[in-house]
Amino acid sequence: MTTDQDRPAGSGTHLDLARVQRLVADLEAEVARASPDEPGIDDLREEVLTLKSLIESPRPRHHWVADGLHAVREAAQAVRGEVVRESVYLTEIGRILGL
Repeated sequence: MTTDQDRPAGSGTHLDLARVQRLVADLEAEVARASPDEPGIDDLREEVLTLKSLIESPRPRHHWVADGLHAVREAAQAVRGEVVRESVYLTEIGRILGL
């Protein structure tokens, strides 16, 4: 029987949760440095916090984490400017998800 934790992400591979944790920590620090007036930054901050809580749960579900990564990616795309350095984070999320 396959459990939720063993279930592959949308790409058909398991998520590297340690890699996702490093990405979340980097994004969290980047967002903390952002101006509160930056358009879309509040939405990105909320998505990053949601993803962080998913990863830190006792039994993180890979498909929930994958959904959280997609949400962070969408929120990051909405932020303009150098605050989030979109290309770096979006590229890394794409790699993690196998996009």
